[in-house]
Amino acid sequence: MSNTLNYDELTAKLAPYKLGITAAELHGFLSGILAGGNHDDSWQPLTEDMLNDGQPIPKPLLELFQSIYKKIETQFAEDDFEFQLLLSDRDLFARIDDLIGWVNYFLLGIGLIQPQLTKVKGDVGEAIYDLRQIVKLGYDPEDDQEELGFAFEEIQEYVRITAILCYDEFNEPDVTPTIH
Repeated sequence: MSNTLNYDELTAKLAPYKLGITAAELHGFLSGILAGGNHDDSWQPLTEDMLNDGQPIPKPLLELFQSIYKKIETQFAEDDFEFQLLLSDRDLFARIDDLIGWVNYFLLGIGLIQPQLTKVKGDVGEAIYDLRQIVKLGYDPEDDQEELGFAFEEIQEYVRITAILCYDEFNEPDVTPTIH
């Protein structure tokens, strides 16, 4: 099983179900749930509630979500920072829109698992604050494309590293001291 996901393939698989979310938003949501420390199947009812108005998810779609969830989990667990955001490779403005959607849904997913997220301090707290600011970003189609592209790449990488940082923070194994 390949650990990579294809934006266009996922978009085509989501289309018949008319969920009203993009492939980037779905990926962000599931990434947020995993980064928040989910370790059981409780993500499935959360997904039904948040992405399908509380209705059961059709079996083929649920199987697709499970596959994506496992791929993201595998990417997060890798020591070589294999985790990547799932964004379209279309024009820059579509990619920026996807990034903002990804971050919005990441914050939703992680917030469901970590309801006290606003109280987190340190590097993770600052990074979460930064993500909240990123979703407020805008652009003007008249902006310099090269400069905007450079800024996009920088922000995309920051978001990727922040997702990994959150995963590391909220998925640390419990360390129990050994008593001799």
